[in-house]
Amino acid sequence: LNQAEVEDAAAAAGLDLPPGFRFHPTDEEIISHYLTPKALDHRFCSGVIGEVDLNKCEPWHLPGKAKMGEKEWYFFCHKDRKYPTGTRTNRATESGYWKATGKDKEIFRGRGVLVGMKKTLVFYLGRAPRGEKTGWVMHEFRLEGKLPHPLPRSAKVCFRSFRIHY
Repeated sequence: LNQAEVEDAAAAAGLDLPPGFRFHPTDEEIISHYLTPKALDHRFCSGVIGEVDLNKCEPWHLPGKAKMGEKEWYFFCHKDRKYPTGTRTNRATESGYWKATGKDKEIFRGRGVLVGMKKTLVFYLGRAPRGEKTGWVMHEFRLEGKLPHPLPRSAKVCFRSFRIHY
């Protein structure tokens, strides 16, 4: 989406944004101001973060589904379990899969209060273990730490996706 499309989308959503507005939240802001309210109330609507089913959407279709963003796109989605009673997350799409890389990063608020975790994933075409790495990257944000209410097993996560060029 270019800046004009962002402004049109914001106007359509009833947002009165100043010229030049860019949605570029910190990791802590994503957790505290968007993911926590969404996890506690499924009706929460930020106006700037869309919702997708990550398993039914290829990464190159994400920009067209975003509410705003030129180089980064933000979405809420349910965590899909690979197996009904397991803890592993299903991150496969029709044409490939998202593979976790590195270790999760802790996200803190204020004076060291753990509020969330960030996982980096890269999209591969094909099926594991012989997939072909692409330039699509995603940061998955999830809630951690003390929460006012227990979350359901299919809790929402928020993710930021973007494309890097080799």
